[in-house]
Amino acid sequence: MVRMAPDPARIPRTVVSLRLDPAVLARITARAAAHGVSRTALVEGYILEGMERDEHPLIRRRDADGVIVGALVGHRIDVHQVVEALQGAGGDVARVAEDFGIPWGAVEACAAYHEAHLEREERAVALLRERAATAEAAAVLRRPVAGGA
Repeated sequence: MVRMAPDPARIPRTVVSLRLDPAVLARITARAAAHGVSRTALVEGYILEGMERDEHPLIRRRDADGVIVGALVGHRIDVHQVVEALQGAGGDVARVAEDFGIPWGAVEACAAYHEAHLEREERAVALLRERAATAEAAAVLRRPVAGGA
């Protein structure tokens, strides 16, 4: 999964010189072209993603029906699910850990990731909910009407 950095046109840039293996540069160039972005945007996105992995080693970003969300490594549990459960449990980490069958530290890791990436995570959850509501409305429209022909 390639996560692009913020739009380079909107953020002032500082020039940095890097020495790269020609084969690595060729891969970067090809990947950037395939995604329709600049090499700078691609490399910046990879750097940010690598830093995020260092900062939150128990969390990886995954594609959930076309929406990128934080997910707990080694589980099919999204960060937002744990955070919503934690909010519903009044912050009771032990209860949420038991409910999900995960260690306390994993619950705390989800909460820390959510807090660090609050705006992005909330946008992703809102988009997931919007898509679910659209899918449900479409399903209702496809249901046959009782007594209909």
